[in-house]
Amino acid sequence: MAIDQAPKGIAFGNPWSSRAHSSANATGPPHKGNINGICRTSSPDQWEACPVPNRDGVRDAISLKNKVLVTTIFLASGAASLILQVLWFKQLQFVLGSATVSVSVTVASFFFGLSLGSAFGGRIADTVSRPLKIYGFLELALAAVSLAVTAFLSHWSTWVGWLSPMLDLESPFRLPLMVALSLAILSLPTMLMGATLPFLVKFLTRTQTDLANRIGLLYGFNTLGAAIGTLVVGFALMGLWGITGSSLVAAGLYVCVGGVALLVARGASPLSPVTAEAPVQIAGPGHRGTSILIAIFACSGFVSIAYEVVWFRFLTNVSTSSVYAFSGMLGVYLLGLVIGALICARLLAPRKDQLLRYFAVTQLLIAVAATLTVGILGKARTVEAVLSPIVSGLVPVPAQELLGGDVSFFLICAVALLLPTTLIGVSFPLASELTVMQMSALGRRIGTLYALNTIGGVVGSLSAGFLLIPYLGSQGALTALIVLNVLLFVATTVSQPGLLREKSLWRQGAVAASIIAVALLLFTPHYLERVLTAIEGGNVLELRETRQATFAVVEYREKAAGTYQQLVVNSKSYANNRPEGRRYMAAMGHYPVLLHPGPVETAVVICIGTGTTVGAVSTHQELQSIDAVDLASTVFEFAPRFVPINKQFYQNPKVHQIVADGRHFLLGTNETFDVITLEPPPPHDAGVINLYTEEFYALAKQKMRPGAVLAQWVPLDFNRGILPKMILKAMMGQFKHVSLWLPSRMEGVAIASDEPLKIDPRVLATRMSKPGVAEDLTANGLRSPEDFLATFIAADEKLAAFVRDVPSLTDDRPRLEYYNWYPLSSVSVDELKRLREPVETYLADKSIDEARLDTARTVANAILDEHQATAEGDKSAARAALRLAVKLDPDNSYVGFLDRKLRE
Repeated sequence: MAIDQAPKGIAFGNPWSSRAHSSANATGPPHKGNINGICRTSSPDQWEACPVPNRDGVRDAISLKNKVLVTTIFLASGAASLILQVLWFKQLQFVLGSATVSVSVTVASFFFGLSLGSAFGGRIADTVSRPLKIYGFLELALAAVSLAVTAFLSHWSTWVGWLSPMLDLESPFRLPLMVALSLAILSLPTMLMGATLPFLVKFLTRTQTDLANRIGLLYGFNTLGAAIGTLVVGFALMGLWGITGSSLVAAGLYVCVGGVALLVARGASPLSPVTAEAPVQIAGPGHRGTSILIAIFACSGFVSIAYEVVWFRFLTNVSTSSVYAFSGMLGVYLLGLVIGALICARLLAPRKDQLLRYFAVTQLLIAVAATLTVGILGKARTVEAVLSPIVSGLVPVPAQELLGGDVSFFLICAVALLLPTTLIGVSFPLASELTVMQMSALGRRIGTLYALNTIGGVVGSLSAGFLLIPYLGSQGALTALIVLNVLLFVATTVSQPGLLREKSLWRQGAVAASIIAVALLLFTPHYLERVLTAIEGGNVLELRETRQATFAVVEYREKAAGTYQQLVVNSKSYANNRPEGRRYMAAMGHYPVLLHPGPVETAVVICIGTGTTVGAVSTHQELQSIDAVDLASTVFEFAPRFVPINKQFYQNPKVHQIVADGRHFLLGTNETFDVITLEPPPPHDAGVINLYTEEFYALAKQKMRPGAVLAQWVPLDFNRGILPKMILKAMMGQFKHVSLWLPSRMEGVAIASDEPLKIDPRVLATRMSKPGVAEDLTANGLRSPEDFLATFIAADEKLAAFVRDVPSLTDDRPRLEYYNWYPLSSVSVDELKRLREPVETYLADKSIDEARLDTARTVANAILDEHQATAEGDKSAARAALRLAVKLDPDNSYVGFLDRKLRE
């Protein structure tokens, strides 16, 4: 297998995006007087509604009830925005692909719209008298626009056709088109999202007395909404209602938010535009210091999101690769920001004379906490070993399964991330009050601050994924970010005269820097690398952290299997050349060629892994051209590690190495193929569903020549047996004829074509006997046509009955990826035996050796029985099954391996 999914290095759930970090800032109150219920500022033409007293004696025009309502709708708005961000990023992969460049374009376009909207919205917010009313209309507009964008992306197949030539990998228009398309689709909704924040802040923040407190609450609750949106869409909405249903939920939230805002605005007193006032004199930065502080805050956005990318990338090595693991990571990250914002609002905001110092010290504490995180990540597997039995004892199994089986991992995330993210959450409310010098410019300054911080986050995300991790590794990247946080502390202190003279602050900085330096030295440069290479029983031959993922080649030595290698991606096995894995991966290459009804000239292999499949395809000399497609160039660079199993395909002039998303490659190519074979990563891994939906099969079908055959890996050993049935159902939704074969235990191969399955035994025997092909098949225990035909299970009507009651897989309903709602009930060996039908039905004549075929079928059933017995712990039954297989076929290399393995 190989990677064909969205890379984990890009922060899809970036909390600075969908207004997850929405907040506000301001500084000092203007001079006011009270005339008949109207508050007048220092200039006669500046009027505001007269407020009621607040806790500091300053009068506040907003009732407690309205504050609660507005804060609540801000929470709901954050949830809706995060839901849509997840949906749109997923939908754009269908058109732009999931390669790192494609995803980066999408991320940058999303943030660009947020930044632009925030900047423009802030300027307009300072000129309106009813900011909450405008906010309400913006939210209602978002409801309509979000539905339109989702619907447009859901029907991508109807409009992408005329663009596909320009999306070809060789087209000079590909990248410009990707940028233009992403901007055209995302700009309007993201600008509306970004514009809402300044209007809401302008409405809620009437005086500077409660500024940091109010901003902290807004920021905290909006981020809490984002966390809720992340968890709800990941664990519930997508699994239950899919993309369209989730989009309707988000739009409904926007409608509710807009409606409540308009109702509250009806009873609120209007504000006259405030155009100018004298700057407030507080213990804060001057004008020059404020500009520097804004720049520092933009840099802190860079660091915060770069941390997120590096932490998430590393944590994927101790988690599953599911959408639930990512949702949990992002939820914990956002929860830390919520805690930090509320701490700021409750404990720090009242200390007006200390806010600048707090901001500087926070940068230092983030660096210390991030250093502690390095230590925790290095012991992540130990922490997991401690937590797993506790979770098993306290959390019921149904609850664990509903959470994707990642509860222990979520606790690891909490231990590692909550402290630094809490400190990061403190920064925005503090920066808000410190940088807003005039209430008349509140909206503009908030908009600018948010825009700059968002841009900093974009640059941080891209820099971490494209530069820091590939060139420095996870530990080096974290060290660089920790140093940068210390430099932000220094820059803040040096740029502010009030802090520059504080010797105690410099002493604290020196102590913290010393602690960080000593800790990093004690960790040693390869501290985190040991986690990535701690693979029991294996010797790591090569380790590489790239912008897509962390790759390793691990070598094992066993008595039964001999020496073999394994491709490990993010610490998960993605492929190996151990005999049982080699057998089904070779079958993925041989079966579609052997079953093709006519001559075979062109083939494409999507997902390369060890290269076993493409190597098997290359043994068929009649092929003139083979395209080998994989998302990661690293798999091609690692290919020499898996010789001779992969037949050195990388040196074969017929094989063209193509680094691309498999689905995007098919969308853009003008070529057509006689054979398409796919062996992606585990189908329920995040992003892999894109190669298993009906829309994908419809796209593949467009690129298939008459009589062409498609082969798809169908693992039948899922603990949720409905999932492989969904794969078969999706294939049968697009192809007239689908058959299921079982070459290696529970590793299925589905063969799809619009031509009926009709096998000519003589042609099959001729193809299997050709040099190269015969040697590879024999090495994998498939020496004769009878051995091959014995792996047949069922086709067409019998297979249709097997999957009749299960739902299909579509782009809109990616059920395979969101599997937690389906029961734990795997496909059994007995169920497959009952499904099996005579392959003779599909033979063109009776020239096959029936006695030998019956023997081969008995051997195939014995192998299945051994697998079932081993899984159940019944070694006696497993040995009996293999004794029968060895007796009937003593020279079969695959049976011999299974026998040796059981004897170990």
